[in-house]
Amino acid sequence: MARKNDSWGIEVGRNAIKAVHLTRSGSKVQMVDHEILPFKKILTTPDLNVEEAIQVNLDQLLSRHDLSKSAVSVSVPGHMAFARFAKLPPVEPKKIPDIVKFEAVQQIPFPIEQVEWDYQVFQQEDAPDVEVGIFAITKEKVMSFLSDYNAVHLDVDTLTLSPLAVFNAFVYDTAEEPEEEGVIYIDIGTTATDVIIVENGGIWLRTLPLGGNTFTEALVKAFKLSYHKAEKLKREAGTSKYARQIFQAMRPVFADLVQEMQRSLGYYQSLNRDANLTRLVGVGSTFKLPGLQKFLKQQLQMDVDRPDGFKRIGVEDKQASDFADQAMNLVTAYGLALQGLGLEKVSANVLPGHLIRQRMWKAKQPWIGATAACFAAAAGISAMSVMSLDGATQSGLDAGKKRATPVLNMAEGFKREYDQIDTSSNPRQRIENLSNILNARDILPKLYEDISQACMSLEPQPQTLGNNYDLIAKTERSQRQRIYIQSITTTYKAGGAEEEDEQLMGMDYGMGMDQGMDYGMGMDQGMGMDQGMGYDAYSGGGYGGGMGGQAELGATYSLEDFFGEGKTPPSYVVTVRGTTPMDGSKFLQDNFVGWLVEHAEREGWPYKFVIDSADAITSYGRVVVAADTGAGGGKDPRGAAAYGGQAGYGGQAYGGQGGGQAYGQTGYGKTGGGSTTDLASLLPTRPLADEDRSQDNQFEIRWTIELVNPAASSKPQEPQEEPLPEETEEGPTANLPNTDEDERGQS
Repeated sequence: MARKNDSWGIEVGRNAIKAVHLTRSGSKVQMVDHEILPFKKILTTPDLNVEEAIQVNLDQLLSRHDLSKSAVSVSVPGHMAFARFAKLPPVEPKKIPDIVKFEAVQQIPFPIEQVEWDYQVFQQEDAPDVEVGIFAITKEKVMSFLSDYNAVHLDVDTLTLSPLAVFNAFVYDTAEEPEEEGVIYIDIGTTATDVIIVENGGIWLRTLPLGGNTFTEALVKAFKLSYHKAEKLKREAGTSKYARQIFQAMRPVFADLVQEMQRSLGYYQSLNRDANLTRLVGVGSTFKLPGLQKFLKQQLQMDVDRPDGFKRIGVEDKQASDFADQAMNLVTAYGLALQGLGLEKVSANVLPGHLIRQRMWKAKQPWIGATAACFAAAAGISAMSVMSLDGATQSGLDAGKKRATPVLNMAEGFKREYDQIDTSSNPRQRIENLSNILNARDILPKLYEDISQACMSLEPQPQTLGNNYDLIAKTERSQRQRIYIQSITTTYKAGGAEEEDEQLMGMDYGMGMDQGMDYGMGMDQGMGMDQGMGYDAYSGGGYGGGMGGQAELGATYSLEDFFGEGKTPPSYVVTVRGTTPMDGSKFLQDNFVGWLVEHAEREGWPYKFVIDSADAITSYGRVVVAADTGAGGGKDPRGAAAYGGQAGYGGQAYGGQGGGQAYGQTGYGKTGGGSTTDLASLLPTRPLADEDRSQDNQFEIRWTIELVNPAASSKPQEPQEEPLPEETEEGPTANLPNTDEDERGQS
C-alpha cells in the first residue's frame, strides 16, 4: 500500500474535481496542496460525454502533482450507495461479523453477491447496546466509477461514501473541543443533499432528492433564463442587487428542503427517543445562498452556521487565504485525505477485495528479492520436510475419513426413516397438504389491484389514459399526472420467527421474479409467477407440509406456526420503480404513498401494508435521456438513469438507482452495452417516442406487505361495481389504460 503519512483525497463532483493533499508527521497534520478543477460543462448537461470530461480533469490533476507515492482515497455520492443502520443484541465481539453479515443480507436491497459492502460498529464505552452501520454499492457501479481512474492509470487505495468523508472530517476537526449535543451536518450537492446526524459518537445518514440544480431550475422558471445564466445568477446572488427577488424565486425550494429535513429528523427521533439535536452545520457552495441560513434557523428552531475553515491542520502561509475561501467546498476531499492517513472515525472501504490485495501485493514487491534469497537458502530444508508432510497429510485424510463414516451412516439411516414415514403416511394428510397449496394465491392479483388503485389516486387526466395518441399529445407532457411503472419486484421474507432468529423453513424464494424483460406492452415476465410453486414456507411447504409432506418428515404445520402469538407473520418487500413527468417527490408522497397509508389495513384482505410514509420513496431524481444509440446509449454512470434510443419493443435499458445499472434487454437481443439487433430497424416506431423526456423524473418506492391469518381474512368482500368508461370527444375507449406510449408498462 502507499505510505500512511502522505495522502490525497479526491472528490469527483458534478461541477468540479476537488482534491486535498495532506501529510502527517507524528500527531501533526499539514495541508500541502489543494485543487479545484471545474468542468467546462456541468456533468448533468444532456449529451455530454461524462467519462471523457472526468478523465480530462484527472489528467490535468496528474500533470500538476505526483500522486504515485501517496495513498489515494476517493468517494462515491451518497445517492449512488446504500447506508443502513441496525441495533445488535449484546454479543461477544467475535460473533459480530456473522451477525452483521446476516443483517447485511436483510438490509441491502440487492443480492449480497452483487454488491461491495463494508460495515462499522458504533458502541459507547460501558454501554451494552451495539449499533452497526452497513454501507454498500453495487459491483457494477463500482467498476464503472473506477474506470475513469483506471483510464488515467491512477491507483485507488480507498473507496468510500461522500457523507462518511464529511463525517470523518468534522469528527477529526472537533475532537479537541467539548462534546456537543447532537449535531446535524448537511452537504448540499448539485443533485442531492446528504444529511449526517452525529450524536453520542454514532452516525445516521439520509440523502434527500434536492440539490443545487433544484435551486437553479427555480430561477429558470421564475425569470425565463437559460440554465447557464440562471446558474450564474445563483452564484452571484449574495452580491446581486436583485438578491430579494432571487430569494423569493427560490423560496419554494427552501420550503421543500425544510420539509424534507423535518421529515428526516422526525424519523430519526422516532428511532432515538432521547435524541437532542441542537445545531445544524452546512457545507457546499449552495449553502452560501442569501437567506438560506436564516430560513433554516427559523423553520427548524436551532442554531445554523457555516464554518470558515479547519482548526487541526497546518496550512502554509502562501495557501492560507485561498484555502480559507474554499475550505467548506473541500470538506469531502479533506475527510478522504484523513482516511488515507489512517485518522478516520469510520473506515468503511467498498473497494473490491481483489483490488485491495493487488495494491498490497504491489507495495510488497521491493521485498520480494530478499524473500526469494531466504527461500533459496531454505530449499534444502524444505525438501527434507516434504516427505514428513506427505505422511502427515495422508494420516490426516485417514482420520477425517474415520470421522465422516459415522455421519454418512447416520444420514442413510435418516433417509430410510423418512422413506418409511413417507410411504406409510395417512392419505388424509396428503389431501390436506394439497388443499393448502391454494392458500395465499390471491396475494399477487390483489397487490397489482392495489398498485393500480394507488396510481389512479394521482388523478390522471382522462384524455391521457386512452390509446388515442393525438389526444394524449394535446396535454403537455410535464402536466400529465401519471406515472409509468417500469418494474414491480417483491422479496419474500419467511415468517414464524422464534427466539434467536429461528425460522420454520428459512427459505426465501421471492415473489414476482422480475427478469427485467419488457416488450413495450407493460408485460413483466416475472409477474404472476407463484411463490416457489407451493414449496415456500407459507404457501405450500409451511402449513400443510407441502406436496405430500415435504416438511419435517411429513408433519403438518398449523396456522399458529406462522400467525400464533409471538410469531412474526410472513411478509413481502415490494419495490416499484418507474418515471413520472411530474416534478417533485411530494407529488408521489401525497398521492401514491398516501393512498397506501390510507388503505394500510382492510377487512377481508389477505395482507396489510407496513409503510413508513417518510421513508417509502427511497430514491428520486432526474432521468437523463441519451441519443438514439440503443440500450443505455451515452449513459452517465453517475447520473440518475439512462435511456437509449429506439431499439424495438422495450429496447431501452433502465438505469438503476443512481444510474449506470441496466435492467432489461435491448429489443429481443443483447442486454445493455449500447448495441441493438438487426431486428430493431424492422420494428415500427412507438407513438410519442420522440417526446422530450429530459424533464422526467425516476423514482423508487418501497414498502412491506405483511400477510394476515387466512382464517381472519376469509370474509369475502362486497363486490365493487365498476364505473362505465366516460364518453369523450374521441369515443368511449379514450379512458382505457394506454400500454404503448412509453418504454414500460404504465398506470
